[in-house]
Amino acid sequence: MNRFTTRIFAGALLLGNALLYGCGNRSHTTQFNLDFEYVNYRDQPAQWNLPDSYYYGYAAARDRNCRKHGGSSLRLEQIDTTKYAWARFTQELPDSLVAGCEVELSGWLRTEGVSDGFADLYVVINEEENYNLYPLDTLNRGIRGTTEWRHLTLRRQVPDSAASIRIGGILKGPGRAWFDDFEVRIDGMPLGDPMAPAPKVHLTGQEKRELLKYIHPLKGYDPTDTDSAELQLLDRLVGGSSVVALGENSHGASEIFRMKERLIRYLVTRQGFDQVAFEAEMGEGVFLDNYIRHGSGTAMTGIFGLGMWIWDTHEVLSLVEWMRQRNIDGHPIRFWGVDIQSTDGAETLLRMALGKDATAVQWLDKIGPMLDKVLTYNNENRAQIDPQLASEIGQGLDAIETRIDASVSDAHDRAMLRQWITLIRQYLGMDEGIYWRDHCMAENLLWLRGQYPDSRIVLWGHNGHVSRDEHRMGCRLEKELGADYLNIGFTFHAGRCSIIASGSEELQHDVRTAPPGTLEYLLHQLDEPVFVLDLRRMREEHTPLLEWINEMKFRHIGALKWDDEFWDEGIADQFDYLIYVDRVTPSHLLF
Repeated sequence: MNRFTTRIFAGALLLGNALLYGCGNRSHTTQFNLDFEYVNYRDQPAQWNLPDSYYYGYAAARDRNCRKHGGSSLRLEQIDTTKYAWARFTQELPDSLVAGCEVELSGWLRTEGVSDGFADLYVVINEEENYNLYPLDTLNRGIRGTTEWRHLTLRRQVPDSAASIRIGGILKGPGRAWFDDFEVRIDGMPLGDPMAPAPKVHLTGQEKRELLKYIHPLKGYDPTDTDSAELQLLDRLVGGSSVVALGENSHGASEIFRMKERLIRYLVTRQGFDQVAFEAEMGEGVFLDNYIRHGSGTAMTGIFGLGMWIWDTHEVLSLVEWMRQRNIDGHPIRFWGVDIQSTDGAETLLRMALGKDATAVQWLDKIGPMLDKVLTYNNENRAQIDPQLASEIGQGLDAIETRIDASVSDAHDRAMLRQWITLIRQYLGMDEGIYWRDHCMAENLLWLRGQYPDSRIVLWGHNGHVSRDEHRMGCRLEKELGADYLNIGFTFHAGRCSIIASGSEELQHDVRTAPPGTLEYLLHQLDEPVFVLDLRRMREEHTPLLEWINEMKFRHIGALKWDDEFWDEGIADQFDYLIYVDRVTPSHLLF
């Protein structure tokens, strides 16, 4: 496994999921749980977004022994000094409550051994949130050392244009802090905290019957099954869309990978799709494509060359070999990556094309070592780009780009070379924020569609990337492509996955069985092992089912095992269709 690539991937994926939501099996909770009295299925304070202990190195928990008011408080403490220097717990107040108003948050704090840092309340306008400021130890901020309960207050004037704000608490540095009895005032008026409805845990007979109207059962996952009659429903579901995205809520579930291959085979053979794009490095993907189209090298070399262990599986190998056979049989199909986490492939492709241009080669020789150093990660897994090196690399790329027209006669080849330069420029923006990858992957997919306007593309990526959630790749693609973009999410009820777990060298682990209060827990009650849920039709028909489906938390993991796997929500807004699998097993690794 390439540890550097894994670190980049893990960091980017973790950053994309850093804010986790409380949810689950609670009979009662208030709307905001400002006094931390109510808990979720993990016995943690409900309604609050809590830091993942594996990623942040801080643990958040309900504490019944140390409290200012009521039966419990929220305790936040550092448990691993090698990870983040800070952590916070938050929840969001929407613009309908706070836009144009003064927001006051007050609450009680107590600390123990808070050295080299502070504990404080937290009020941040979402648009102004800057993760790079959190490690800074602002003088006279919050409380420090070991203290008894103290009452603190923060106030912010929220602009009319603000979409939302986050409130909560923050702890920086070693030690522990307790938070209790919060109060929120908006323009001086207390924010009420009424009881909230308990999460749905049972489907009534009527709800089951209504839900089954939107269900298409599938008989299995075998991509080699030649009986594709049941997949003919895709003719109607996909329609004329030119980009179909297949998600996955785990990067290591065999049944999901096999089902995706089964769908790809149908879309290619029956609907004329001829491009397959992966959430994988774009430059490196060219070498796997050379195997698929021309037989250059081997399938294994091409797959390992993608640089992410999650693709190094027998399931992906099966798809690759099938695509190779399609080309042998005279049915052209191509493979692409759209990701940007490495420049190795792009550099190699530029050298291959411009190798006879001495000036271009000199520039490549100069910027190559710089690219090895320009990106680093701090102890909080934040990407950091050296601005001086980035500037020098940019100058070199400008110079190389001027050599393309003189060195390459074919217009298509020139466009390809400029795209490899674009990939390197995108890489130099890796410190732009947690959604930079999504932005660039969308740009690369749109570039690909522009190069092959008559093609139809299957896009393979994580649920989070292909979803219509704000700032995600899928959101951008829908804005640009409209009805030409269609996405299918995947989820499951229980099982095991290939996944990285803290403190373990193994890559296959049990994941949490969906608990009461989650969407998967309810879908399990339909007693269908695998099916397609038609979310698009549900939206079109305005079914009352959407009132509770969009409020349910659902599973969202990737290549790493989380403390809380169920935090996402709004599934009917994020996807056109959902494929549910009752139980999954680990993907079969090639190494």
